[in-house]
Amino acid sequence: MKVKSKKILLSLAVLSVGTMMLPIEAFAQSQATNTSMMTQEPSSEGYHLNAQIIEWRYKTVNGKMYRRQYNYSREKWIGEWELCD
Repeated sequence: MKVKSKKILLSLAVLSVGTMMLPIEAFAQSQATNTSMMTQEPSSEGYHLNAQIIEWRYKTVNGKMYRRQYNYSREKWIGEWELCD
């Protein structure tokens, strides 16, 4: 039983050291899958993706606070004013 477990451990050690020595090449390719959430702008290296900048805007009317989302990237309002709870 001890000989069998030693052979298994030795095989695993050789296999792990052998796989560490093999060269691995990896290539990455950027691809926009959802263009409504991202925009493509030209740069000196080609195209790169930018996320939309969306934040809440607040206002107070008659002592009640309302909020609404604003897209700073496109300079447009999103949705309607809603009462904050």
